Amino acid sequence: MNNGSWLRCLLVDINKLRNRGYQLFLLFMFLIFVGLSIKIGSMIGPLGDINAYWKAGWNFFHGNELYLHIWDEGRFIYPPFSAMLFQFFALFPVKVAAGILVFINLILFLFSIYLVRSIFEFYCSDTKFINKMLFFSTLLSFRFFWSCFQFTQMNEVILVLCLQGILFMLKKKETPAIICFVTATFIKIIPVFFLIWLVFRGNLRTYLKILITILLCLIIPLIWRGFYTGIMDLKNYYIEFLKPFQEGRVEYPFTNQSLSAAIYKLFRPLNDIQNLGDAHAQDFQLFYLPIDTVSKIYSFSAALIFITFIIYLFYLRFQKKEITFLEISMILLVTHLLSSITWDYHLVSLLFVYMSFLMLLKEKQNGISKWISYSLIVMMLFNAIVGKDTSGMFIYHILEGYSLLTWMMVLLFFFFLWKNNTKEVLQSS
Repeated sequence: MNNGSWLRCLLVDINKLRNRGYQLFLLFMFLIFVGLSIKIGSMIGPLGDINAYWKAGWNFFHGNELYLHIWDEGRFIYPPFSAMLFQFFALFPVKVAAGILVFINLILFLFSIYLVRSIFEFYCSDTKFINKMLFFSTLLSFRFFWSCFQFTQMNEVILVLCLQGILFMLKKKETPAIICFVTATFIKIIPVFFLIWLVFRGNLRTYLKILITILLCLIIPLIWRGFYTGIMDLKNYYIEFLKPFQEGRVEYPFTNQSLSAAIYKLFRPLNDIQNLGDAHAQDFQLFYLPIDTVSKIYSFSAALIFITFIIYLFYLRFQKKEITFLEISMILLVTHLLSSITWDYHLVSLLFVYMSFLMLLKEKQNGISKWISYSLIVMMLFNAIVGKDTSGMFIYHILEGYSLLTWMMVLLFFFFLWKNNTKEVLQSS
């Protein structure tokens, strides 16, 4: 790494480091980050995910069961590999660990902006336009980062690993890219769609590298915990978390923005059997349909998006197309839509998705493309400002409950699918 490059990753202008005013500004920002970390960490409650991370790290170190009572508050629903990493948090009291994670997330927020800018510099030489659109995409997505800070979530870690993997792919560095994507998937299962993408983009050597990296992420916790305990961890992770969703479990409180939740909220009364609490028990049913019918509607909708995604990856492979930022955004959108659980703090990756959309505005939009773009801009603005403390609880419940975020992501997915076949400018240089 070149001298000072780590500072650039944090959006620090190294050419101004000798300026006393700039030094004071950096010191001021550092103190703000420390202050926010202490404040949020000291106020963390039972819903803060740091509780699950801390407990999992403690249990991993002491050889205890990782997946008991995972549907309680502070549930641990991550692969065993992540529990191995979470031992770090168990070295501290919970509130101290929470403050540390908040500070890490604040740093990763800056790093994710840097990575997004670095990726788009492969597609556009107009740095002023990139910086301008990056500013707006950061504002539009900041709500999701703030939620990540407040709930002490790991999603910024996942985002940075995926963005770094994308950047490595654009630089033709496949091995470190695979390490990033596989590591992200074994911390949190959601990025598995990037592994599917790698399969279509790669060759036999790619598959071998993926397999080796996966085996390492499986074997290291097994060695650490012991073979029998490690195997039971993997078995319990499947039985306690993956299997219920595989068998049709759907969580649809108003805050879940997955496709399954959006559809179930429209057609089914909320059955609060999941201990989600009164604050999550609002009912947004518009029409009544039997549960079997709703399940079929969701299955068809999910299959439509997934099969479209897979067929398009086949097409890109057959045509030997270069990687485009719209293609990457489609992976991120499919990840959120087809996940069983998509809370607000999962959506930090919309920073990249919004940036992709705004970059399209560099070229003139005509006809239906213009009206779709206008509609998406309005939806993005509403989704950016909605919140309990900004729009008020009523509007917050309405927009979240009727899944404006979800339907915006569905529209973005098909819009990007269309645009990715019409824009020559999207090829990386």
